[in-house]
Amino acid sequence: MLTKAKATVFKKIPSETKTKGSRIIVITGGSGSGKTMLAKHIAQHVYAGECDIISHDMYYIDKDNFDPDYRVDYDAPESLDNALLRQHLAQLKAGKSAATPIYDFQTKDRLTETRCVEPQKIIIVEGILTLAIPELRELADLSIFIHVDDDARLSRRILRDFVGGARSSMGTSKEDALAGELTYYFDYVKPNYQKYIAPLAEVADIVVHNNAKTPEPMLDRMENILTKFQLK
Repeated sequence: MLTKAKATVFKKIPSETKTKGSRIIVITGGSGSGKTMLAKHIAQHVYAGECDIISHDMYYIDKDNFDPDYRVDYDAPESLDNALLRQHLAQLKAGKSAATPIYDFQTKDRLTETRCVEPQKIIIVEGILTLAIPELRELADLSIFIHVDDDARLSRRILRDFVGGARSSMGTSKEDALAGELTYYFDYVKPNYQKYIAPLAEVADIVVHNNAKTPEPMLDRMENILTKFQLK
């Protein structure tokens, strides 16, 4: 059972430096844990005007690079172009811009357009597998793991993707889409969470819980922590 953040949680937070490059904050946790929400909150309320966010999801490999007879496991590390993300983070840490990819989730294609990310004081990288990749983990100046109970994550995922309409217009009925989503969750998402993601709580610098009915307790706690112990 996960407990509060480890006593050594702030050891990695560096003292002020004159480096021109970006500091990297990595946020991880299971699907539906609130990673994107937390990243946006930190960017707005702690590092306003000095922060940008990179989604690991934008680095999914183009579907044309997969075997057409093989169902891609989007919750496994090999489904992502981690070498490219590492290259981009290294560029940003060195004070150089990066042309980050844009991934279309409906067509499963990487677009020809890219997004130019300029070096900022802080770059937040969020995704379910960010800390599962050693080459990415070693570039993080601070890492955050969000713990949420399995049932809560599943219900949030359903509310986000179906009640909210994110996946209700992809050519199938809501009932069929929901049935497919539940099958995928139990065949891929849940076992991969136990295999790849849950163990990351042991390597993260901060472990925060998001099991409350609203996200405000988590957001307030992380804002207080990062405001007091800001990366310089």
